[in-house]
Amino acid sequence: MVDYIIFGIIDNAVMLAGALLGVSIENHLPAKLQNGFYGVTIGAGLGNAFSDFLGGLGALNLPLAIGTASGCIIALVLIPIYNSIRNKKII
Repeated sequence: MVDYIIFGIIDNAVMLAGALLGVSIENHLPAKLQNGFYGVTIGAGLGNAFSDFLGGLGALNLPLAIGTASGCIIALVLIPIYNSIRNKKII
């Protein structure tokens, strides 16, 4: 049980570190994209991808690590699509 709690702490710490990194990254984006949405969302997504990659490595399963991280990164493509739809007031 303690192992799962430690895993959860590390998992979320990596994701949150990614979100905080995303805030810093947003400062380097064009002004049009500095809305407090892209940086944190992309940073958290990259942090989650890295965390899942580490989880796969921890399970000693390299295909799982690479596949899961790749899937997370591919899903990040949905962020600008969602934001574009949202800005057109379709949803």
